[in-house]
Amino acid sequence: MGSLVKKVPNSEKGQRYLGLLDTALCNGSWSEVPELARKVEKHAPERKCLTLAARSEAQAASASHRPTSASSAAANSIHSLGEAVPRLLEAISTADTSQPDDAYIARTCLAQIHWIQEAPLEALQVLASSSRSTAAPAEKGGPATLGWLEVCEVKAAYITASCLESSGSQSDARETYQAATSRTPGYRTPELRRWTERLLGRACMYTVKKLPSPSVRDLSETYYAFKAWGDFWQRAPSASVAKTASSRLDVPRRQVWKAYYDLLSTVLQHDLLYSPYPGPGADAFIFSNTVLPYEQRTAAKQRQRAEMQRVETVYESLLLEETKFPKASQLNNEVEEWTAQVIENWRRFTGSEWTNSDLGDGGRNTVSRATLDILYRAATKTFHSTAILRQLFTVHAALGEFDLAMHAFDSYVEIIDKAKARAEKTGKHETGSDDDDTSMLTAADAVRLLCRYGDRDQAEKAGDIVNIITKWLAQQRPRTAEAPQIKGDSEGYINPASQPSNASLRPTTLAAAYRAIGISKAHWAHLTFESADRAPLLGEALDNLQRAHRLEPSNVDNAHALALVLAQTRDVSGAIGVIRGALNGSVMLNGDADLQQNHERERHLLSLWHLLALCLSAQDKYDTAAQICEAAYKQFGNSSVLFGQRITSLDPEKAVAITTTAGAVDSMEGFEKESILQIRISQISLLELMEGPEAAVDLTDSLLGLYSRLFGNPEHVTIAVSRPPQTAATTTPSRFGGTLRSITGSIRPRSARSRRSSTADRSTIRQRSVTSADGTVDLRPATNGQSTGAPIAITVTNEDGSPADKKHHSHHLHLPFHKHHNNDTSARTSATSFVNANENTQPSEGVETPVKASQTSAASPEQPLREVAHNAPHDTFPQPAGHDDQPPVQDVRLPAPHPASASSIPETHLLPVYERRHKVGVLIKTWLFVSGLYLRADSYDDAQNAVEHATKLVESLENEFASSEDGVNAQRLFEKGWGGSKSIDELWADVWSTKAHLAIVRQRPYEAIAAFEQALSYYPDHSAGIIGLSDILLDIYEQKLPAEEPLPTTRPLPSASGSLINEAKPSLTRPNTASSTEPSRRPSLVSDRRPQHVGPRKKDPTPAELNRIAARDRAYMLLSNLTKLGTGWDDSEAWSTLARAHELSREIGKAKQALWWVVELEDSRPVRGWREVSPGGYTL
Repeated sequence: MGSLVKKVPNSEKGQRYLGLLDTALCNGSWSEVPELARKVEKHAPERKCLTLAARSEAQAASASHRPTSASSAAANSIHSLGEAVPRLLEAISTADTSQPDDAYIARTCLAQIHWIQEAPLEALQVLASSSRSTAAPAEKGGPATLGWLEVCEVKAAYITASCLESSGSQSDARETYQAATSRTPGYRTPELRRWTERLLGRACMYTVKKLPSPSVRDLSETYYAFKAWGDFWQRAPSASVAKTASSRLDVPRRQVWKAYYDLLSTVLQHDLLYSPYPGPGADAFIFSNTVLPYEQRTAAKQRQRAEMQRVETVYESLLLEETKFPKASQLNNEVEEWTAQVIENWRRFTGSEWTNSDLGDGGRNTVSRATLDILYRAATKTFHSTAILRQLFTVHAALGEFDLAMHAFDSYVEIIDKAKARAEKTGKHETGSDDDDTSMLTAADAVRLLCRYGDRDQAEKAGDIVNIITKWLAQQRPRTAEAPQIKGDSEGYINPASQPSNASLRPTTLAAAYRAIGISKAHWAHLTFESADRAPLLGEALDNLQRAHRLEPSNVDNAHALALVLAQTRDVSGAIGVIRGALNGSVMLNGDADLQQNHERERHLLSLWHLLALCLSAQDKYDTAAQICEAAYKQFGNSSVLFGQRITSLDPEKAVAITTTAGAVDSMEGFEKESILQIRISQISLLELMEGPEAAVDLTDSLLGLYSRLFGNPEHVTIAVSRPPQTAATTTPSRFGGTLRSITGSIRPRSARSRRSSTADRSTIRQRSVTSADGTVDLRPATNGQSTGAPIAITVTNEDGSPADKKHHSHHLHLPFHKHHNNDTSARTSATSFVNANENTQPSEGVETPVKASQTSAASPEQPLREVAHNAPHDTFPQPAGHDDQPPVQDVRLPAPHPASASSIPETHLLPVYERRHKVGVLIKTWLFVSGLYLRADSYDDAQNAVEHATKLVESLENEFASSEDGVNAQRLFEKGWGGSKSIDELWADVWSTKAHLAIVRQRPYEAIAAFEQALSYYPDHSAGIIGLSDILLDIYEQKLPAEEPLPTTRPLPSASGSLINEAKPSLTRPNTASSTEPSRRPSLVSDRRPQHVGPRKKDPTPAELNRIAARDRAYMLLSNLTKLGTGWDDSEAWSTLARAHELSREIGKAKQALWWVVELEDSRPVRGWREVSPGGYTL
């Protein structure tokens, strides 16, 4: 009786055990399945098909796992699965009508068995007769197995797609994968997650493998598969991320994430954007040139960056977790490939196509910092990886962390150098080491970095790297990576399978190496204290730069460096030829540049245009030079392309709404912005030459407005410059725009504004006379006799000129030994016009357009100097004193064509401290230039006001240094350090020198002496300070100026000074050696002649006379040292003043030598210094 009760099914227990069985199946608890299946059979005998399928599932699960040892357990398990096939077929036929869900589960299990047995056609046949959509759940118990039914649906899709793929039905497999990825992925139970992961992973890898082409449609289809994969892992619980037992059905998780990252990288590299309207049937991407509202474009880019970052993080964690640290003889290629891909994407994100707002919080800086973290973490899984060290150097350099960058480079060079030495000895390439091209380009980038942003110490370091490059070029290298090692009989045996490095390098690599050598040599020639080394250094620089130019004639960096060295060595015609070749066909003057987005090529050409303008000014073609300056701006198209556009709503019903569009200047780094400002300064200098300082002064507003647009409002640079209140006076409309009224008003208080009102008619004429906007500049050599402007009149210096006449102390626009008369406003007829249209700017800043000189020139009232009758040809004289190795001979070697930057380091963003220092330094230069303009226009109060602005800015920089963590000391103030800006002491010297020149024109020579002394106390090698002070010292020697300031309250003394003038002067001849400059060290000429005179002996030199001699000797010492420095060896003003010192010392021969050198220099002297072309020196 008990046994009968025991056999009676219990439906309630049956439902409960069915739920437990479903849970066990969904959780993958295969050990519990047999017992639960038995209980279900006992209490729900009608579900026999389900229990049979459950037991078979447990068997299939164990069969699908790979054996852990070399045994036949798996084969036995798969063979035993075949025994279940007939029973499953019988159960399916029985349950088809009564329990369709159970039949569906059994069919899925049967298809899985066929798939495991590698019978895809049988599996497809079973699944073809099964359709979950037509199956209806049983009236009783159906819902109890809904969890496993969901798993079976995913499993059936996976097996179907896999069988179709293996049987060659690619189109059907593709449709199956697309249908699977279009559904919402499941993640509720472990087995559902497991099979969903398998399905999505296989779908992703299939779409990648079968990607026909990188078209938008194909990339979109592949992306949707990976998007489903990513969404699945975002929804899946964190527990599911844990490692699961590997199966031969599984695609490795890391492999899928890597493919996902590669796909996103491909989208980024092809410059595609996320579509703002994604969805089924629509493309996921659009081309970047598609017109979109700013908000939609920014949102799309932010989504793209966020997804890339998420995938990057997941893949990196899997890679580092599953990768072990290698042995010394092993490589982790996947880690290095990963970092290489990260760096390529980083270059895109930090390029000009992406703005800080596109990248989200932190912008480029956050992206770069995250990249650095990835590199440092990757370094923990590699052993002496040269690739990662190189990438660390690149990213640190781009961030402006130059010291850290050079630390990484030093480690890189140490490893590479040893590897090259071993390869030279063994004849085998070092495994895992960078190839010769990569290492050479990295070394060239290091030289560029040091010369562009470094100081003297960094220039010496660049010289050391150049020595390494030279050694690498001469080293013997294996011909191929698989070259066999050939042992010689002796240590000095050369492997016949090797060749010199320079024979195996690519032409572009060789060009970069020679360019680095040339730049380093030229840079050191400017800094060296040894004047005898300067000519050989410049010669080596020319040789290497010409080699580089021949190898890569289209490279802008080669053309710029070569043309600049040619110009500095007075081969102006050769420099013009190089520049013409680089610019020919490269610049669009008719607006075609509007079609380009980044204008990278035009940005690189800015310095070449500027250099061409200076070269033309050196040939006295001032009008053409002014047009070339304008062409530098016009190559971008119109002003809105370069400076952006401001759109203001004029609707009176609404508040004033201002929207702005970014211009090319908004994507430029600091040095490029400074180049634009320097071109404007050169334009104003050319106008000053052609029309006089009064005309140039009117453009100071435009210059300050341009600075404001490039670097921000000057009032915001330092808190020392107070903002004036908004009054009617400060808001008066002006033709120079509305933003800088307070600034220009502060430096133009009285005289300038009155002059502007008195010359309103002339200003109106300049406004209305606008040259053609589409005028082009002919780059061919000027062979005709067309007029390029009237010659500048030069007057002869008055030998007995009084201090009131000596205007040449303030500024020289041409030959330094000729002084200029002040051009009166009434004596000048202005016929030059500049383009003064307003450039559209940011809401708070107004900018003037680049000015352009007309083709007409003003007639000067001064008469030109007649030709000088030379007594002898200059080549009959010896070379200038102390410059025997620097003959004034022009280099006439000619290079050839044209552009594109080759540096592998992206645009460098200086650290905030360096960026601010550079920005303030540029503003100080601008204020001092403005002060000089006012000075030469006799507007002394305004000049003083501009100098005070510069003084406040230098004070603010010094205060920042004092409040920094490192504190302030004499060394930090004197050295430039990193960043390419002037040092604090040099800025102070500039300010004090300008103050001194202001004191000179105000007839206060003793104030000028004190100011010059102050300038030299800050910076002893300051050119302007030395020349200005030496002029005054020589005036003292000539008794044009008393040695000490006379007391104003005393009566005129008896003519003591007159007696000195009328008294016979002793013949004091300077010793030939430059070192004998102290009068106290010379033997007394009076005592030498004492025994020879019978009559009354000559009087000893008086104290006043000794003071005069000391003044002359000090001037000689200062000038002699200056002309041996890189800042003064080609300064004609310094040489002219030195010639005067020689003449006053009765050294006529040396004076003639120096003056002939001045003539050589003046024949090729531009309107401004050559090094004003580019803030980065010889680099772009």
